[in-house]
Amino acid sequence: MRKVQLLMPALAAAIAIAGSSCSKSDKNVNPDDLVNPDNSTFVIAVTAEGSSSEATDYVLQSKDLMTGVITPVGQGIEQKSYRMYEVVGKTLLSITYQGTNVVPGYALNDKGILSKKNGEFSILRLHARGVVDQDRMFGMFCPRDGSAEATFYEINASSMSVARQAKINVFQTANNWKEWAYFNDVRMVGGKVFAPFFQIKNSGFDTQYADSAYLAIFSYPELKLEKVIKDERTGTLGRYASNDVLSITESGDVYTYSAAGAIAAGSVPSAKPSGILRIKNGTTDFDKDYFFNIETATGGYKLCGMKYIGGGKALAQIFSFKDHVAGDKWTNRDCRLAIIDLAAKTITNVTDVPLHTGGGLQYGCVIDKGLAYLQVQNADGIYIYKVDLATAKGTKGAKVQGKAVMGLFKMTK
Repeated sequence: MRKVQLLMPALAAAIAIAGSSCSKSDKNVNPDDLVNPDNSTFVIAVTAEGSSSEATDYVLQSKDLMTGVITPVGQGIEQKSYRMYEVVGKTLLSITYQGTNVVPGYALNDKGILSKKNGEFSILRLHARGVVDQDRMFGMFCPRDGSAEATFYEINASSMSVARQAKINVFQTANNWKEWAYFNDVRMVGGKVFAPFFQIKNSGFDTQYADSAYLAIFSYPELKLEKVIKDERTGTLGRYASNDVLSITESGDVYTYSAAGAIAAGSVPSAKPSGILRIKNGTTDFDKDYFFNIETATGGYKLCGMKYIGGGKALAQIFSFKDHVAGDKWTNRDCRLAIIDLAAKTITNVTDVPLHTGGGLQYGCVIDKGLAYLQVQNADGIYIYKVDLATAKGTKGAKVQGKAVMGLFKMTK
Protein backbone atom coordinates (compact mmCIF):
# COMPACT_ATOMS: atom_id res chain seq x y z
CA MET A 1 0.00 0.00 0.00
CA ARG A 2 1.29 3.44 -0.86
CA LYS A 3 1.22 6.50 1.32
CA VAL A 4 0.45 10.02 0.15
CA GLN A 5 1.47 13.04 2.15
CA LEU A 6 0.73 16.69 1.71
CA LEU A 7 3.90 18.71 2.25
CA MET A 8 4.27 22.49 2.50
CA PRO A 9 8.00 23.18 1.98
CA ALA A 10 9.80 26.27 3.25
CA LEU A 11 11.81 26.92 0.15
CA ALA A 12 13.91 29.95 0.86
CA ALA A 13 15.98 28.66 3.74
CA ALA A 14 16.12 25.10 2.46
CA ILE A 15 17.23 26.04 -1.04
CA ALA A 16 19.85 28.37 0.35
CA ILE A 17 21.22 25.58 2.52
CA ALA A 18 20.68 22.41 0.51
CA GLY A 19 18.98 23.31 -2.76
CA SER A 20 15.85 21.48 -1.63
CA SER A 21 12.39 22.26 -0.31
CA CYS A 22 10.83 20.85 2.84
CA SER A 23 8.94 21.81 5.95
CA LYS A 24 7.85 20.31 9.26
CA SER A 25 4.45 21.95 9.70
CA ASP A 26 2.32 24.94 8.78
CA LYS A 27 3.75 26.81 11.76
CA ASN A 28 7.22 26.66 10.22
CA VAL A 29 6.09 27.80 6.79
CA ASN A 30 6.66 31.35 5.62
CA PRO A 31 4.01 32.02 2.95
CA ASP A 32 6.41 34.42 1.24
CA ASP A 33 8.53 31.37 0.39
CA LEU A 34 5.62 29.66 -1.37
CA VAL A 35 3.26 32.30 -2.76
CA ASN A 36 3.94 34.76 -5.57
CA PRO A 37 2.83 38.41 -5.39
CA ASP A 38 -0.19 37.54 -7.56
CA ASN A 39 -1.31 35.02 -4.89
CA SER A 40 -0.34 32.04 -7.06
CA THR A 41 1.70 28.98 -6.20
CA PHE A 42 2.86 25.90 -8.08
CA VAL A 43 1.63 22.55 -6.77
CA ILE A 44 3.58 19.40 -7.53
CA ALA A 45 2.58 15.82 -6.72
CA VAL A 46 5.71 13.66 -6.44
CA THR A 47 6.12 9.93 -5.89
CA ALA A 48 9.18 9.48 -3.72
CA GLU A 49 11.79 6.80 -4.18
CA GLY A 50 10.75 3.40 -2.85
CA SER A 51 10.36 -0.24 -3.78
CA SER A 52 8.37 -1.36 -6.80
CA SER A 53 5.44 -2.26 -4.54
CA GLU A 54 5.59 0.58 -2.03
CA ALA A 55 6.36 4.27 -2.31
CA THR A 56 5.21 7.53 -0.78
CA ASP A 57 3.47 10.35 -2.60
CA TYR A 58 3.69 13.98 -1.57
CA VAL A 59 2.07 17.17 -2.76
CA LEU A 60 4.50 20.08 -2.53
CA GLN A 61 4.18 23.81 -3.03
CA SER A 62 6.70 26.15 -4.62
CA LYS A 63 6.66 29.59 -6.18
CA ASP A 64 9.71 28.70 -8.25
CA LEU A 65 10.10 25.70 -10.56
CA MET A 66 13.38 26.72 -12.12
CA THR A 67 15.98 26.52 -9.32
CA GLY A 68 17.14 24.07 -6.71
CA VAL A 69 15.86 20.58 -6.00
CA ILE A 70 12.21 19.77 -5.36
CA THR A 71 12.24 16.87 -2.94
CA PRO A 72 9.51 15.09 -0.94
CA VAL A 73 11.15 15.34 2.48
CA GLY A 74 9.25 16.26 5.64
CA GLN A 75 5.92 15.75 7.34
CA GLY A 76 2.44 16.30 6.05
CA ILE A 77 -1.10 15.02 5.76
CA GLU A 78 -0.95 11.29 5.07
CA GLN A 79 -3.33 9.50 2.72
CA LYS A 80 -3.53 5.95 1.49
CA SER A 81 -2.80 4.41 -1.92
CA TYR A 82 -1.64 5.49 -5.35
CA ARG A 83 -3.28 8.68 -6.58
CA MET A 84 -3.89 10.98 -9.49
CA TYR A 85 -4.72 14.68 -9.17
CA GLU A 86 -6.94 17.26 -10.80
CA VAL A 87 -7.47 20.96 -10.12
CA VAL A 88 -11.07 22.14 -10.50
CA GLY A 89 -11.36 25.87 -9.98
CA LYS A 90 -9.56 26.50 -6.69
CA THR A 91 -9.74 22.89 -5.47
CA LEU A 92 -7.13 20.17 -5.83
CA LEU A 93 -8.74 16.72 -5.87
CA SER A 94 -6.63 13.74 -4.78
CA ILE A 95 -8.13 10.71 -6.55
CA THR A 96 -7.19 7.15 -5.64
CA TYR A 97 -6.43 5.07 -8.70
CA GLN A 98 -7.68 1.85 -7.17
CA GLY A 99 -11.12 0.43 -6.42
CA THR A 100 -13.65 2.36 -4.40
CA ASN A 101 -11.90 5.36 -2.88
CA VAL A 102 -12.52 8.38 -0.71
CA VAL A 103 -11.49 11.63 -2.40
CA PRO A 104 -10.26 14.55 -0.30
CA GLY A 105 -9.87 18.08 -1.60
CA TYR A 106 -7.36 20.83 -0.88
CA ALA A 107 -7.40 24.59 -1.38
CA LEU A 108 -5.14 27.50 -0.53
CA ASN A 109 -5.99 29.12 2.79
CA ASP A 110 -5.84 32.86 3.43
CA LYS A 111 -2.06 32.61 3.80
CA GLY A 112 -1.69 30.73 0.53
CA ILE A 113 -0.88 27.39 2.18
CA LEU A 114 -2.51 24.28 0.74
CA SER A 115 -4.95 22.94 3.33
CA LYS A 116 -7.55 20.19 3.46
CA LYS A 117 -11.13 21.22 2.70
CA ASN A 118 -14.14 20.06 4.64
CA GLY A 119 -15.90 17.05 3.17
CA GLU A 120 -14.94 14.00 1.12
CA PHE A 121 -16.77 11.83 -1.39
CA SER A 122 -16.56 8.24 -2.61
CA ILE A 123 -16.24 7.11 -6.22
CA LEU A 124 -14.75 4.25 -8.21
CA ARG A 125 -11.41 4.77 -9.92
CA LEU A 126 -11.57 7.18 -12.85
CA HIS A 127 -10.31 6.12 -16.28
CA ALA A 128 -11.58 9.31 -17.89
CA ARG A 129 -12.05 12.74 -16.42
CA GLY A 130 -12.52 16.29 -17.63
CA VAL A 131 -12.97 19.66 -15.96
CA VAL A 132 -16.27 21.32 -16.90
CA ASP A 133 -16.01 24.68 -15.14
CA GLN A 134 -14.79 26.29 -11.92
CA ASP A 135 -16.98 23.97 -9.85
CA ARG A 136 -17.57 20.76 -11.77
CA MET A 137 -15.68 17.80 -13.17
CA PHE A 138 -16.94 14.78 -15.11
CA GLY A 139 -15.43 11.36 -14.49
CA MET A 140 -15.97 7.83 -15.75
CA PHE A 141 -15.12 4.41 -14.38
CA CYS A 142 -14.76 1.82 -17.16
CA PRO A 143 -14.98 -1.93 -16.56
CA ARG A 144 -12.57 -4.27 -18.29
CA ASP A 145 -13.96 -7.58 -17.02
CA GLY A 146 -16.82 -7.84 -19.48
CA SER A 147 -19.31 -5.97 -17.29
CA ALA A 148 -21.88 -4.05 -19.30
CA GLU A 149 -21.89 -0.69 -17.54
CA ALA A 150 -19.47 2.18 -17.03
CA THR A 151 -20.19 4.64 -14.23
CA PHE A 152 -20.45 8.34 -15.00
CA TYR A 153 -19.88 10.90 -12.22
CA GLU A 154 -20.60 14.60 -12.07
CA ILE A 155 -18.47 15.93 -9.24
CA ASN A 156 -18.85 19.31 -7.55
CA ALA A 157 -15.39 20.17 -6.24
CA SER A 158 -16.57 23.35 -4.54
CA SER A 159 -18.96 21.45 -2.27
CA MET A 160 -16.85 18.24 -2.29
CA SER A 161 -19.75 16.09 -3.39
CA VAL A 162 -20.97 13.81 -6.16
CA ALA A 163 -23.78 15.78 -7.75
CA ARG A 164 -24.99 12.79 -9.74
CA GLN A 165 -23.97 9.45 -11.15
CA ALA A 166 -25.33 7.35 -13.98
CA LYS A 167 -24.70 4.11 -15.82
CA ILE A 168 -23.60 3.87 -19.47
CA ASN A 169 -23.84 0.61 -21.42
CA VAL A 170 -20.39 0.02 -22.93
CA PHE A 171 -21.58 -2.68 -25.34
CA GLN A 172 -24.31 -0.44 -26.73
CA THR A 173 -21.76 2.34 -27.18
CA ALA A 174 -19.33 0.10 -29.06
CA ASN A 175 -22.32 -0.94 -31.19
CA ASN A 176 -20.98 -4.34 -32.23
CA TRP A 177 -21.85 -6.38 -29.10
CA LYS A 178 -18.52 -8.20 -29.44
CA GLU A 179 -16.26 -5.71 -27.69
CA TRP A 180 -16.92 -2.83 -25.33
CA ALA A 181 -16.13 0.86 -25.18
CA TYR A 182 -13.27 1.99 -22.94
CA PHE A 183 -13.52 5.74 -22.45
CA ASN A 184 -10.35 7.82 -21.98
CA ASP A 185 -11.66 11.40 -21.80
CA VAL A 186 -15.00 13.08 -21.09
CA ARG A 187 -15.88 16.74 -21.71
CA MET A 188 -18.81 19.11 -22.00
CA VAL A 189 -18.97 20.43 -25.57
CA GLY A 190 -21.84 22.62 -26.76
CA GLY A 191 -24.20 21.35 -24.09
CA LYS A 192 -23.45 17.69 -24.84
CA VAL A 193 -21.05 15.15 -23.36
CA PHE A 194 -18.25 14.08 -25.69
CA ALA A 195 -16.45 10.85 -24.74
CA PRO A 196 -13.77 9.34 -27.01
CA PHE A 197 -13.08 5.63 -26.55
CA PHE A 198 -11.22 2.65 -27.87
CA GLN A 199 -12.64 -0.86 -27.96
CA ILE A 200 -11.40 -3.87 -26.01
CA LYS A 201 -12.39 -7.54 -25.91
CA ASN A 202 -10.52 -8.54 -22.75
CA SER A 203 -8.54 -7.13 -19.82
CA GLY A 204 -5.38 -7.26 -21.94
CA PHE A 205 -6.83 -4.47 -24.13
CA ASP A 206 -6.80 -6.62 -27.27
CA THR A 207 -9.16 -5.51 -30.02
CA GLN A 208 -10.19 -6.16 -33.58
CA TYR A 209 -11.20 -2.52 -34.04
CA ALA A 210 -7.91 -0.58 -34.00
CA ASP A 211 -8.23 0.97 -37.45
CA SER A 212 -10.88 3.61 -36.75
CA ALA A 213 -11.45 6.52 -34.40
CA TYR A 214 -14.55 6.43 -32.18
CA LEU A 215 -16.25 9.13 -30.12
CA ALA A 216 -19.57 8.87 -28.29
CA ILE A 217 -21.92 11.83 -27.90
CA PHE A 218 -24.45 11.87 -25.06
CA SER A 219 -27.24 14.29 -24.24
CA TYR A 220 -26.90 16.28 -21.05
CA PRO A 221 -28.14 15.99 -18.39
CA GLU A 222 -30.03 12.86 -19.50
CA LEU A 223 -26.85 11.07 -20.67
CA LYS A 224 -28.75 9.37 -23.45
CA LEU A 225 -26.46 8.04 -26.18
CA GLU A 226 -27.28 10.19 -29.22
CA LYS A 227 -24.67 8.90 -31.65
CA VAL A 228 -21.21 7.41 -32.06
CA ILE A 229 -19.07 9.07 -34.71
CA LYS A 230 -16.40 7.10 -36.51
CA ASP A 231 -13.50 8.04 -38.77
CA GLU A 232 -11.45 5.54 -40.75
CA ARG A 233 -8.61 7.91 -41.66
CA THR A 234 -6.75 7.17 -38.42
CA GLY A 235 -6.79 4.71 -35.53
CA THR A 236 -8.25 4.76 -32.04
CA LEU A 237 -8.22 8.06 -30.17
CA GLY A 238 -5.90 8.97 -27.34
CA ARG A 239 -4.38 6.50 -24.94
CA TYR A 240 -5.28 4.68 -21.74
CA ALA A 241 -6.56 7.04 -19.02
CA SER A 242 -4.87 9.98 -20.73
CA ASN A 243 -7.55 12.64 -20.16
CA ASP A 244 -5.96 14.85 -22.82
CA VAL A 245 -7.67 13.37 -25.87
CA LEU A 246 -9.93 16.35 -26.62
CA SER A 247 -8.56 19.84 -27.24
CA ILE A 248 -11.29 22.49 -27.16
CA THR A 249 -10.21 25.76 -28.73
CA GLU A 250 -11.38 29.25 -27.83
CA SER A 251 -13.53 29.25 -30.98
CA GLY A 252 -15.29 26.06 -29.89
CA ASP A 253 -13.64 23.69 -32.38
CA VAL A 254 -12.59 20.31 -30.98
CA TYR A 255 -9.38 18.58 -32.04
CA THR A 256 -8.51 15.01 -31.09
CA TYR A 257 -5.49 12.82 -31.77
CA SER A 258 -4.64 9.20 -32.46
CA ALA A 259 -1.37 7.48 -31.62
CA ALA A 260 -2.48 4.74 -34.08
CA GLY A 261 -0.22 1.73 -33.70
CA ALA A 262 2.24 3.41 -31.33
CA ILE A 263 2.85 0.32 -29.21
CA ALA A 264 5.14 2.29 -26.90
CA ALA A 265 2.09 4.40 -25.96
CA GLY A 266 0.08 1.26 -25.18
CA SER A 267 -1.68 1.08 -28.53
CA VAL A 268 -2.22 -2.13 -30.42
CA PRO A 269 -0.88 -2.49 -33.97
CA SER A 270 -2.83 -0.55 -36.57
CA ALA A 271 -2.59 -0.08 -40.32
CA LYS A 272 -3.72 3.54 -40.01
CA PRO A 273 -1.43 6.57 -39.54
CA SER A 274 -1.16 8.62 -36.39
CA GLY A 275 -3.06 11.85 -36.92
CA ILE A 276 -5.37 14.61 -35.72
CA LEU A 277 -9.10 15.01 -36.43
CA ARG A 278 -11.41 17.98 -35.96
CA ILE A 279 -15.05 18.52 -34.99
CA LYS A 280 -16.08 22.05 -35.96
CA ASN A 281 -17.96 24.22 -33.51
CA GLY A 282 -21.68 23.56 -33.58
CA THR A 283 -21.36 20.17 -35.31
CA THR A 284 -21.32 16.60 -34.04
CA ASP A 285 -19.33 14.89 -36.80
CA PHE A 286 -15.69 14.67 -37.73
CA ASP A 287 -14.77 17.34 -40.28
CA LYS A 288 -14.34 15.54 -43.61
CA ASP A 289 -12.21 18.43 -44.88
CA TYR A 290 -9.68 18.21 -42.07
CA PHE A 291 -7.11 15.54 -41.28
CA PHE A 292 -3.55 16.18 -40.13
CA ASN A 293 -1.46 13.12 -40.94
CA ILE A 294 1.31 13.34 -38.36
CA GLU A 295 3.37 10.57 -39.95
CA THR A 296 3.38 12.32 -43.31
CA ALA A 297 4.33 15.63 -41.69
CA THR A 298 7.17 14.14 -39.63
CA GLY A 299 8.52 11.54 -42.02
CA GLY A 300 7.02 8.53 -40.30
CA TYR A 301 6.84 9.30 -36.57
CA LYS A 302 3.81 8.83 -34.31
CA LEU A 303 2.23 10.95 -31.60
CA CYS A 304 2.57 9.87 -27.99
CA GLY A 305 0.36 12.57 -26.46
CA MET A 306 -0.96 16.07 -26.99
CA LYS A 307 -2.24 18.81 -24.68
CA TYR A 308 -3.97 22.03 -25.70
CA ILE A 309 -2.08 25.17 -24.68
CA GLY A 310 -4.30 27.89 -26.17
CA GLY A 311 -4.27 30.04 -29.27
CA GLY A 312 -5.07 27.09 -31.53
CA LYS A 313 -1.87 25.28 -30.56
CA ALA A 314 -1.01 22.11 -28.69
CA LEU A 315 2.11 20.86 -26.98
CA ALA A 316 2.89 17.36 -28.24
CA GLN A 317 5.21 14.49 -27.45
CA ILE A 318 6.25 12.69 -30.63
CA PHE A 319 8.18 9.42 -30.68
CA SER A 320 11.72 9.70 -32.06
CA PHE A 321 11.69 6.20 -33.58
CA LYS A 322 9.50 4.71 -36.28
CA ASP A 323 9.42 0.99 -35.57
CA HIS A 324 7.26 0.03 -32.59
CA VAL A 325 7.69 -3.56 -31.44
CA ALA A 326 5.98 -5.63 -28.75
CA GLY A 327 8.79 -5.01 -26.28
CA ASP A 328 8.11 -1.26 -26.44
CA LYS A 329 4.59 -1.56 -25.03
CA TRP A 330 3.83 1.03 -22.32
CA THR A 331 7.45 2.25 -22.26
CA ASN A 332 6.62 5.67 -23.77
CA ARG A 333 10.33 5.90 -24.49
CA ASP A 334 12.35 8.50 -26.38
CA CYS A 335 9.89 11.26 -27.16
CA ARG A 336 10.72 14.71 -28.41
CA LEU A 337 8.69 17.82 -27.64
CA ALA A 338 6.94 19.88 -30.33
CA ILE A 339 4.34 22.61 -30.75
CA ILE A 340 1.52 21.88 -33.19
CA ASP A 341 -0.49 24.62 -34.86
CA LEU A 342 -3.72 22.70 -35.22
CA ALA A 343 -5.45 24.79 -37.89
CA ALA A 344 -2.34 25.52 -39.95
CA LYS A 345 -1.15 21.88 -39.69
CA THR A 346 2.44 22.77 -38.81
CA ILE A 347 4.85 21.20 -36.33
CA THR A 348 7.68 23.10 -34.66
CA ASN A 349 10.18 21.06 -32.69
CA VAL A 350 11.08 22.52 -29.28
CA THR A 351 14.82 23.06 -28.95
CA ASP A 352 16.97 22.40 -25.88
CA VAL A 353 14.64 19.75 -24.44
CA PRO A 354 16.17 16.25 -24.46
CA LEU A 355 14.45 13.03 -25.47
CA HIS A 356 12.30 11.87 -22.60
CA THR A 357 9.59 9.50 -21.44
CA GLY A 358 6.27 10.46 -22.98
CA GLY A 359 2.86 10.46 -21.39
CA GLY A 360 3.78 13.10 -18.82
CA LEU A 361 1.56 15.76 -20.35
CA GLN A 362 -1.47 13.99 -18.90
CA TYR A 363 -0.10 14.63 -15.38
CA GLY A 364 -0.13 18.38 -15.76
CA CYS A 365 1.33 21.10 -17.90
CA VAL A 366 1.14 24.65 -16.58
CA ILE A 367 0.57 27.40 -19.16
CA ASP A 368 1.43 30.80 -17.76
CA LYS A 369 2.13 34.10 -19.54
CA GLY A 370 3.41 32.57 -22.78
CA LEU A 371 5.37 29.85 -21.01
CA ALA A 372 4.73 26.14 -20.51
CA TYR A 373 6.10 24.27 -17.50
CA LEU A 374 6.25 20.48 -17.64
CA GLN A 375 8.21 17.53 -16.33
CA VAL A 376 10.90 15.89 -18.44
CA GLN A 377 12.04 12.45 -17.32
CA ASN A 378 14.82 10.31 -18.77
CA ALA A 379 17.91 8.40 -17.61
CA ASP A 380 19.31 11.61 -16.11
CA GLY A 381 16.33 11.95 -13.74
CA ILE A 382 13.32 14.25 -13.61
CA TYR A 383 13.60 17.97 -14.31
CA ILE A 384 11.10 20.76 -14.75
CA TYR A 385 11.49 22.50 -18.11
CA LYS A 386 10.16 25.89 -19.10
CA VAL A 387 9.21 26.30 -22.75
CA ASP A 388 8.89 29.72 -24.38
CA LEU A 389 5.91 29.10 -26.64
CA ALA A 390 6.76 31.98 -28.97
CA THR A 391 10.30 30.77 -29.71
CA ALA A 392 9.80 27.02 -29.06
CA LYS A 393 12.89 27.04 -26.86
CA GLY A 394 13.21 25.07 -23.64
CA THR A 395 15.09 25.94 -20.46
CA LYS A 396 16.11 23.37 -17.85
CA GLY A 397 14.81 24.11 -14.37
CA ALA A 398 14.61 22.48 -10.97
CA LYS A 399 15.49 18.84 -10.41
CA VAL A 400 12.72 16.68 -8.95
CA GLN A 401 13.90 14.05 -6.51
CA GLY A 402 11.61 11.04 -6.78
CA LYS A 403 10.26 8.30 -9.03
CA ALA A 404 7.55 10.25 -10.83
CA VAL A 405 5.61 13.50 -11.04
CA MET A 406 1.90 12.68 -10.80
CA GLY A 407 0.59 16.24 -11.04
CA LEU A 408 1.80 19.74 -11.86
CA PHE A 409 -0.53 22.72 -11.46
CA LYS A 410 -0.69 26.42 -10.69
CA MET A 411 -3.25 27.48 -8.09
CA THR A 412 -4.39 30.81 -6.68
CA LYS A 413 -6.02 31.82 -3.41
